[in-house]
Amino acid sequence: MRESHAARAATAGLSRMFGFGLSMALLAVVSLMVIPAMVAASGPRAWAAIATGQAVGAVAAVVIAYGWVVTGPARIARSGRAGGVVEYGESLTVRLVIFAPVAGVAAGVSAVVALDHTGLAMLGSLSSATVGLTASWYFVGLSRPYLLLLLETVPRLTGTVAGILLMNGGADAAAGLWGQLAGMAGGVILCSAWILWGRARASFGARRKVVRVLAEQRDGVLSSAVSSMYSALPIVIVGFVAAPAQPQFAVIDKLQRQVSAAISPFVTVLQGWVPRAAGRSLTRRVSVALVATSGAALVLAAGLVLGGPLLVEWLGGGQISVPPAAIALMAAVLGVGLVESVAARACLVAVGRLDYMARVTALGSAVGLLLVVLLASQWGTVGALSGMVAGLMVRVVLCLLGLRRATSAGPVAVARPHAQGKGRS
Repeated sequence: MRESHAARAATAGLSRMFGFGLSMALLAVVSLMVIPAMVAASGPRAWAAIATGQAVGAVAAVVIAYGWVVTGPARIARSGRAGGVVEYGESLTVRLVIFAPVAGVAAGVSAVVALDHTGLAMLGSLSSATVGLTASWYFVGLSRPYLLLLLETVPRLTGTVAGILLMNGGADAAAGLWGQLAGMAGGVILCSAWILWGRARASFGARRKVVRVLAEQRDGVLSSAVSSMYSALPIVIVGFVAAPAQPQFAVIDKLQRQVSAAISPFVTVLQGWVPRAAGRSLTRRVSVALVATSGAALVLAAGLVLGGPLLVEWLGGGQISVPPAAIALMAAVLGVGLVESVAARACLVAVGRLDYMARVTALGSAVGLLLVVLLASQWGTVGALSGMVAGLMVRVVLCLLGLRRATSAGPVAVARPHAQGKGRS
């Protein structure tokens, strides 16, 4: 009986992981497909401007998401149906309130940092910023991957594919961006309608004040924003200190982002698995997670070194070439980044060191970005990627030191990430 139950649990777990992975993989594939269509429609320089705007918009999306992607799944998993709807109602209210000012600032920054094609840069920023309104964390908490696939992923795929078809039919790159924006907006509307249908009055009546929710979420959003900025700023830096290399770096940057999205279910599973233990079991799970992740990172890096040149040539539409050293460094960024994500988000959080994680993220990011500025000015794309690897290595080493101290002293209890406020149901 126990074996049968364990088998069913394992099968259900694999099904959920496959479902969430399927959404990420499909989005990654169509996001890669849209790149050569944009390059062909408006040229490499326009694509560089779009990539710059999307990088700035990605930071804005993290601010707009306001920490719910990190803390939301656990809250939904612990809540009943009514409590989860209230949580989503609060989240949607807060994110809609901050969307316009944050997206507006991001569009303005994109216009400033883009070398040309500022309109495309601003539109690219807006299309990326809208992702901050995602409801994916709610369905992760419910363990309903296929509902997420239907309500959010399918509309996003539809919008992106429509944009590709329009560009292939003669439209410029703006059509692709409008398609992505419309698809994300459609997904938000469908998800919100499903979650709140018939319960909107009760959920919004129980919600807390926006200011209170903003204050409660500040720690999660700060660490997430720093990590996002570390991924977004290098392309901007390269544009200023090594402008001729920006189209080349833009292709590498886009490929990194799509691979990171594709492997994110691996991190998500460990974020849920590691904290379920306590005491010595927690220490063992931390060790298992780090060893498994290190192995996965090596396999990932090796695969990218072998297959990266073909992917880069395809993404660049045959118009952008990248040296082998840059491919190897891109693989290192993704491999080391995978280890850092698990060490920080799954392991440090599990042993109650969210504050230490935030400090490590800030310090490693500062070191890495400084090196990106110095090295990109000398060696372009290779220099920028070298700086990124160095910054991630600093974060990994500091995370491991923090984990060693925390586990040797005995794991501490993790505070409940969401205190119930007055008026909460």
